[in-house]
Amino acid sequence: MKIYSSNFINNYLTALALYHPQGEFIVYGDRRITWSELHRRTNQLGQGLLTLGVKKGDKVAFMFHNCPEFIEVNYAIQKIGAIPVPMNYRFTPREIEYQTNHCDAAVFLYETIWQEPIAKARPELKRVRHFVAAGPDPAPEVIQYEDLVSRQPDQPIEVSTGRDDVCVIIYTGGTTGPSKGVMLTYGAHLDMFAALFLNLIMRFAELKLTPALRERLKQTIPLTGLSTILKVFQSDLVRRLLSRPGTQDRLRRLFQRFLSEPSLLRFGYKNNVRWILPSFPLFHDASYQILVLATFAGNLSFIMPKEVKFDPEEVFRLVEKEKITFMGNVPTGWKMLVDHPALSKYNLSSLAVAATGAGLNPASLKRKMMEKFPGLIILDLFGQTEMTPITTFRIDTDIASLKDRSIGRPMLEAKIVDEEGREVPSGQIGEIAYKSSTVMKGYYKDEEKTKEVMKDGWFYSGDLGYLDEEGEIRVVERKKECITSGGEKIFPQEVEDIIHQHPKVKDVCVIGVPDETWGSAVRAVVQLQEGQQATADEIIEFCKDQMAGYKRPKSVVFAESLPISPVGKVLRAKVRELFGQP
Repeated sequence: MKIYSSNFINNYLTALALYHPQGEFIVYGDRRITWSELHRRTNQLGQGLLTLGVKKGDKVAFMFHNCPEFIEVNYAIQKIGAIPVPMNYRFTPREIEYQTNHCDAAVFLYETIWQEPIAKARPELKRVRHFVAAGPDPAPEVIQYEDLVSRQPDQPIEVSTGRDDVCVIIYTGGTTGPSKGVMLTYGAHLDMFAALFLNLIMRFAELKLTPALRERLKQTIPLTGLSTILKVFQSDLVRRLLSRPGTQDRLRRLFQRFLSEPSLLRFGYKNNVRWILPSFPLFHDASYQILVLATFAGNLSFIMPKEVKFDPEEVFRLVEKEKITFMGNVPTGWKMLVDHPALSKYNLSSLAVAATGAGLNPASLKRKMMEKFPGLIILDLFGQTEMTPITTFRIDTDIASLKDRSIGRPMLEAKIVDEEGREVPSGQIGEIAYKSSTVMKGYYKDEEKTKEVMKDGWFYSGDLGYLDEEGEIRVVERKKECITSGGEKIFPQEVEDIIHQHPKVKDVCVIGVPDETWGSAVRAVVQLQEGQQATADEIIEFCKDQMAGYKRPKSVVFAESLPISPVGKVLRAKVRELFGQP
């Protein structure tokens, strides 16, 4: 195995600059950034951070939207052995203060478009030694980003990092309490992608793909020799071998070894694939993982919309212009695209695979996606930040086989357990638990919370679900969101799925409110479609024949809008805070 650098990320980036220097990695407006340019600038920025006193293991916070600087900052931090801590750019001063202080950030880099909330938080950020601002009109007392980069030499940086070192600290959404800093290692990312690629190949092989479809996938999935591998895996002999005990473990180790060697990966650098993730913010691990994948693959072109706000027409223009083959969105993003009146104006025929994640994508929405994009393959990914993050996935290729709430078969060890941790039979609801080398190193500075979710090597996810007759996991609800009314358990998402079908409803969040008789009563907080009017009785009546009486809302509140997370999830805790009084 040839080693290009003792630094985990720099080992890949050095190989890319050497063997694929003109490979186009980032497309952002008129900017087209090659691996060579990125390697040079991250060397310079890394040298700049060293002059600011950043050393191995230091935490560096940064706040950027999806732009080239986000990627530069991340890789530069990793090249010098420090730990990147990306921050949600929608944060208020209070939230900025909490995360920056909690992670012990030594340096804070940011875009000037977020300067106002950062300036308000700054007096309390006493551990931060330096602030670096990118963009126009930076505050006079901060270091200017381009100055920090341009004044430094393009010299290699050698700070050793390995599998067990922390690659990134991703903070959870904080929907059930204060945000927790999840420490994810380089090795966990490598192992997750090895498991993902192996399971993707095995499941695509089960579908008996045509040569044309195999070729289409080759232009979509960034894995060297994919078309040939799929053909081999579809043979009866190989499928029999895969059923033997231990074969899949040996193949997984082989994939791990393969992904560890840029000297082998470089032979796939020229097979360019073009991706876009317009509604996934990079500070969220659902999309952050792509920055690690890109260094492994080397053939991924990342198309980034310039607008901070999700703009369907900008997405359509980019797909048409750049011939994008793979698009990932949160379910809310996909809904906005398929419902947009301008969709039919654009040639979107290059799109082959649609990834969806960071929330359940209902079968009704998948059906619309397949109708609007003929021949589309839907890759439905599910997981948690603590698992780096993908744990299960499902592949949908035709409308007839769509299933609600199914997140597919796990790609790692998983079980469904009761309150005592005992495994339950298929069909019975319990908590989903996972065991894998992809699990987090722990919550930063919070051993107690880490011990609460880690038991005997198993990560207890807090998600409730069950195994269906085909061995696929069906997700029911978050454990902490279950409403108990009169001794009966009610799962809010089940009620929401019904109310979502009302033609006047745009969005809904179901919560429990205190009730003297029943303990808790079901309340639906409804956002209506623009220009629509409805009454509480109308919504309750709509539910009458579609669910048991105890599940039906006892009250309905109408809201102009619902609080939404950066990945399109309704913030139930915030809804409860705003609308949860009896």
